[in-house]
Amino acid sequence: MCSVPEDVKCIVETKDGPICGYIDKNDEGTYYKFSSIPYAKPPLGRLRFMPPSPIEPWQELRDCTTKQPLQLCCVLNRSIEGSEDCLYIEISTPSIQPETPMPVMFWIGSFGFTGTMDQLFDASLINNENVVFVRCGFRLGPFGFLSINDFTAPGNCGLKDIVMALKWVQRNISVFGGDPDNVTIFGSSSGGAMVHLMMLSPMATGLFHRAIIQSASALNNWSLAKNPSLAVIELANELNIQKTTKVEIIEELRTLPALDIMQAFHNMALRTQKAANHDIIDAIFKPCIEVDFEGQPAFLTKSPLLILKSGNFNKVPLIIGSNNIEAALLEFIKKDFYSDYEKFNENTSLIVPRSIAREDKVTKSIGQQLLKFYLGGEEHLTAETRTQYLQLISDYYFLYYVNRTVRMHSQSAPESPVYYYIVNYAGEWSVPTDINFLNSPGHCAELPFIFRIKVPEICKGSRDSVITRSRVIKLWTNFAKTGNPTPDEDDPLLQITWDPVENMDKLNYLSIGSELTKGRNPFYERMKFWDSLHQEHAFLRTLVYFNDIGISW
Repeated sequence: MCSVPEDVKCIVETKDGPICGYIDKNDEGTYYKFSSIPYAKPPLGRLRFMPPSPIEPWQELRDCTTKQPLQLCCVLNRSIEGSEDCLYIEISTPSIQPETPMPVMFWIGSFGFTGTMDQLFDASLINNENVVFVRCGFRLGPFGFLSINDFTAPGNCGLKDIVMALKWVQRNISVFGGDPDNVTIFGSSSGGAMVHLMMLSPMATGLFHRAIIQSASALNNWSLAKNPSLAVIELANELNIQKTTKVEIIEELRTLPALDIMQAFHNMALRTQKAANHDIIDAIFKPCIEVDFEGQPAFLTKSPLLILKSGNFNKVPLIIGSNNIEAALLEFIKKDFYSDYEKFNENTSLIVPRSIAREDKVTKSIGQQLLKFYLGGEEHLTAETRTQYLQLISDYYFLYYVNRTVRMHSQSAPESPVYYYIVNYAGEWSVPTDINFLNSPGHCAELPFIFRIKVPEICKGSRDSVITRSRVIKLWTNFAKTGNPTPDEDDPLLQITWDPVENMDKLNYLSIGSELTKGRNPFYERMKFWDSLHQEHAFLRTLVYFNDIGISW
């Protein structure tokens, strides 16, 4: 039975069975909303750590008016919330019977492959552009990304969940007014890396037609686990599991309460953050290169870099970019993040990201190069060099790999346009203190320019912030409709033509600030520095090679 009044009920027939949503009317428009639509069996019991299984069809009318459960995750790195039973789809559409099918935007939301903020996002402004909005719950943390490279726990379950949800969209979105032949996938942070991985996986071929990657890339060092079994063994130790083989560990993990596993994982994450040599941006459980087992399709069997170099991937029009000072997020989530800067002066090897650090003498040399370059010839951090330190962190963990991805796509897929952007604007939103990082020029700062933030009331913004949001939504939805973010050069809101990247040496980009402006080759000197750093140190080239073929050493 539907739990809403008769006059707002909305019943549609999906391929799996009938569902009931509701009609939401307000001053802006009419929205047909459906949530808690199952797209796979609940991944419980024997199905934990396994790829998703197809849902059983149903005959009775299913109530899809209630809020779907949040996937079990760490919310803002603090509390553990959600349910392991999370494989549900949510849809918001401006019409279920439009004159012509509408483009579909499928959101992939995730941070650190561990958490989500989807519960704060209101997509009505996307619907107002005559676009169908879809998001799905998918497994995160150990439930989504634990792997022992064995048939019993192959890895990448969270990504396989998304693939199954995209297949559901192909079969069903037309009854919600959507066009199955015009699906744009988009995501930010690790969700953006997952969008990129969808482009690189043969499993996702034909399931989408355009992509938007925000502040991430599959090339980021934090996007791929080189030896995923290590995290499984650490988790087993945290839970005091005495079994000796990996398969036995997985069997015991399947019997434990989901909250116990999540709490143990949370403890591991807190301990890692306190370690002296930990990477500032990283994830414990994340995507991995899989072994291809007969009868169990793999999502990813080669490294992202090798796939890009091969040219054998899902070539679709792409918007990709980042926020100017991505690491500014750190100032909000860790207030004293820079107070111990003296440790870098005492031991320069500590400033070198662990993923490229090796033999101590060489690592110290790299550390000195980093400081000298970012401090304009100086070799010591001071209280006044906080901004330069943030830029260094931003470049390595985000901007460099996004920039490299742009170059590689322009080279490997010149037939598919790449639209490159940089956000150079900190919004001014009346958000609660615990999400005030949305007002920074850092990681996640672009999100309020795409969604209204609802906590639970809609957060208001300054005039410039609201105008910038209108422009970004217009760019993103234009792209979803046509593959071109500025199809009308006379558009009074945008008043600009966003030029795609010409080639790997001519990276045209759009600067998104209080005004839209154009440029070419952003951060040129800094990107060249990171390229030369990799070229200069032979061990880095060797390390990159082994990482590319999936070997950790």
